[in-house]
Amino acid sequence: MLEVTPKVFPDYPQTMTQKGSSMSQQVWDACLNAIREKINPLAFKTWFFPIKPLSFSGSELTIEVPSQFFYEWIEENYSSFLKEALKNVIGPEARLMYSIVMDKSQGQPVTIELPHQNSMNGDFTSSGIPAAARSKLTEDFERNLARFETHLNIKYTFDTLIRGDCNSLAFAASKSVAQSPGQNAFNPLVIYGGVGLGKTHMMQAIGNSVRENRLSERVLYVSSEKFAIDFVNAIQNGKIQEFSSFYRSIDVLIIDDIQFFSGKEKTQEEIFHIFNTLHQSNKQIILSADRPIKEIKGIEDRLISRFNWGLSADIQPPDYETRKAIILSKLHQSGVNLDETVIEFIATNITENVRELEGCIVKLLAAQSLDNKEIDLDFTKTTLKDIIRHTTKRLTLDTIEKSVCSYLSITPNDLKGKSKKKEIAVGRQIAMYLAKHLTESSLKTIGLHFGGRDHSTVIHAVNTIAKRVESVTEDRKRIEEIKKRIEISSM
Repeated sequence: MLEVTPKVFPDYPQTMTQKGSSMSQQVWDACLNAIREKINPLAFKTWFFPIKPLSFSGSELTIEVPSQFFYEWIEENYSSFLKEALKNVIGPEARLMYSIVMDKSQGQPVTIELPHQNSMNGDFTSSGIPAAARSKLTEDFERNLARFETHLNIKYTFDTLIRGDCNSLAFAASKSVAQSPGQNAFNPLVIYGGVGLGKTHMMQAIGNSVRENRLSERVLYVSSEKFAIDFVNAIQNGKIQEFSSFYRSIDVLIIDDIQFFSGKEKTQEEIFHIFNTLHQSNKQIILSADRPIKEIKGIEDRLISRFNWGLSADIQPPDYETRKAIILSKLHQSGVNLDETVIEFIATNITENVRELEGCIVKLLAAQSLDNKEIDLDFTKTTLKDIIRHTTKRLTLDTIEKSVCSYLSITPNDLKGKSKKKEIAVGRQIAMYLAKHLTESSLKTIGLHFGGRDHSTVIHAVNTIAKRVESVTEDRKRIEEIKKRIEISSM
């Protein structure tokens, strides 16, 4: 073990480098000395300042990172720097352990430990997650778990799934199925919707919940493509009976994208028999599709009939508030923060696809790690220009209406109606004021848009808000915030 001396970095938490700090802190500070020289300052601050050293024993250093995403990013992008620093500070026998804080919505945070992927003792599964960290199960259940491959992604849980008006029915039904698989009215449960809206996440959240609560060991997620390929291989290899027996033994069967079974007659016949066996045995069946079952052409009527026995729930594109919540959740999981204007820009411009929302965050963090720049609005526009296809929008009264309603949490009907409640009346005046100053619309047009009012009402509203903006600081700030939303919406 080499003698190490802590080094105080600018902006680094002072309590972590004070004299008399633990040996783990001293070792970690020495590693930071080496790493700091090899990456840009912003990346160093973003990805290494949040890390806390927990313990040092023998040649093993344990550090704490704020999330699973944070751990994966460090391993993927800075693993070589860590390995070299540890070797120089501790020696060739150095080992690194991660302690990952898994923030739960209820109860105390859970910490799991994962070995550094470059260590000699890293026992990893094909998904990159150590077998020892897969769950807090009993020993017997863990042994059975290791023998049965579920093909579930452990990141897909209800805790990481944002609920909104766009998916409320599917979410509620999924939670119910997860609590009593096969023993509810939602069998089968069919979740349908467009690409990238979270169907796979929701289905796998059911499976992970069932496993976590030890309601069943035999949970299987499979894509329709893999099912069809495995079925063909079973026929070619004379193992059709083995194939059929395996699927009929599943307790919770999750099949993704069943529209791809269209036209595959033999595969549909096999699905028909498997479905009957599982359903009659009170086993849970969960399916997804990109459209309602009845609209899928090339699926046999008898299958469509059975798929409609339970509940079909759709997922729609998320509204603005839900998109913003998804972004904030992803940032929380990543252990990083972004400026509010950046979040609003992404939420406003990515409207149809949850997967693209998450992809924007990952791309921003990747670009920030490579460029010595802050993630501000200009940096975001440049970095995401290939994802967000800009179209020049003419500022309309509808855009102003939506921005005012969103900011004040009122509805367009309220804004255009006859209600004289203070918050609604003020909102109506603000909308008219902004419409007068930001568009070329006439007073008559503005009045007609906001509930068929005459031009004198608009003049009164404009004058009232103008006086408040001049004299009341809070009102001036509120108008500026709404203007920012309008500007982002009209880009």
